[in-house]
Amino acid sequence: MAQKPFLVYQHVARDEHYAEIAIVGVDAPRSRPTFTGLVCSRVYFAGGQGLCLTTKLQTLAQDVDARIFGTDFRPLRTVRLEGLRSRARVSPRGSYGAATTFVGGHSYLDQGFSTFTALIDMNKGKVLANLEKFEVTRDGKRFDEIDFNFWGVTFARDERRFYATLSTGGKFYLVEGDVQTRRMRVVAEGVECPSLSPDETRVAFKRRRGDKWRLHVLDLATGRETPLAETRSVDDQVEWLDDDRILYGLIKDVWVVRADGRGKPRIYLRDALSPAVVRS
Repeated sequence: MAQKPFLVYQHVARDEHYAEIAIVGVDAPRSRPTFTGLVCSRVYFAGGQGLCLTTKLQTLAQDVDARIFGTDFRPLRTVRLEGLRSRARVSPRGSYGAATTFVGGHSYLDQGFSTFTALIDMNKGKVLANLEKFEVTRDGKRFDEIDFNFWGVTFARDERRFYATLSTGGKFYLVEGDVQTRRMRVVAEGVECPSLSPDETRVAFKRRRGDKWRLHVLDLATGRETPLAETRSVDDQVEWLDDDRILYGLIKDVWVVRADGRGKPRIYLRDALSPAVVRS
């Protein structure tokens, strides 16, 4: 019997479980959660393995511990990364993780910010690759600038293919990459923090509007973009609840909105952030 989908998230109510990772069924998000005892700032879980980002304070700097954990939510391995924690994702079968940190500035809106995005071998607990070392092409030609920044990785089911954001010269691009060949190609412009739909036909993302972001969905086959009904600024890498609905963190709650641009956003889970839907 297939396991029912469940949600892994960061509990942010100001109680004895603050910042702890919790679990709840996706069909009953308001039921009493199971608390795991694991504390994270960002979390993601897939394929029986999870990635927990926590900030480790140093005397003159801040580093991030990317902790790899299993189904019992006990850390197995730790990868030390420089900077401030930002985004985390795990490939569908748990083979690879992706972690983004800020190494200059504290926000994507900061002038001169810099990011570091590492692909992590989840089984070995080691950095497999730095996205800045990948070869990038645009319109079939090599694309290489000194100010390249990458963030917001999302993996396909085959685990070798992924999408991410590339920033350069004040512009933002959606790139499609291959873990094995270490190559990426530009497929669209104006896309930040992509999240691939379960059916792999669309990417949900945030589009910059001045100093705010508006959520959209991009059809990968046609290039058609659909603005979602959420009109507030959302600075998050969203999560697909299913092929029709999208989850995202806003202030201190997880909200849900339809992926076709219709309807109205509503609160899905209170006092929660960093949602990850575990489907099997």
